[in-house]
Amino acid sequence: MKQSLTLTASLRTGTSTKKRHSHSYFTSEQIERARSIGELGLAVIAILGIVTVAAVAPNLLIAIDKFFIRKHKRRLTHAEKEEKTAQTIYYLKRHGLIHLKQQKGDWIINLTKLGNARITRLQFDLMHIAKPTGWDGKWWLVAGDIPTKTHRHWADLLRKKLKKLGFYSLQRTLWLYPYNPIKEINIVVGYYHLQRFITIMEIAQLDVDDKKLMMDHFRKEKIF
Repeated sequence: MKQSLTLTASLRTGTSTKKRHSHSYFTSEQIERARSIGELGLAVIAILGIVTVAAVAPNLLIAIDKFFIRKHKRRLTHAEKEEKTAQTIYYLKRHGLIHLKQQKGDWIINLTKLGNARITRLQFDLMHIAKPTGWDGKWWLVAGDIPTKTHRHWADLLRKKLKKLGFYSLQRTLWLYPYNPIKEINIVVGYYHLQRFITIMEIAQLDVDDKKLMMDHFRKEKIF
């Protein structure tokens, strides 16, 4: 396709603009959790802001290379990475997530309204709790007093999300974690409209047997 060849050729030159999207806080861990090259492309564009295709390309080339090593245990040739990069950009455009505008021999990428919404969801899906350099020996308890008659759906979604984040379920309404999760939990309960039903508490110590159980669990989950 002539347009595809033009786009692929343009990957080698160009610059970024200074404007940034409000979604520029994807972490390296979130990038690594991306489940598809399309998600990688969205994340890279969100981090860089309004850019030319050429400015996105080097970052996306690196991300795609790491993705294939992680997912498929092989490296792509440079030609394959360029082809995957061009395909990714066209995929995002075809699905209405970005808008491409030709300008001075290059292509400017802008996120669409749908693209911004998808990034917000992607950040939520790829969320993780940052692991500090050292553990202070304290625990964090998330307690829920959610009225199931009116909020059962959201309560079920919250439980699934906490499990995905690696929390240990003491009961249906009590979850334990070794690192400070306040920022992430506030985002999660806000997303599910459950702020007024959730309490986060720091616990200085656990019973000896409970501590051993928790330590074994979080080591198994590779959180420690």
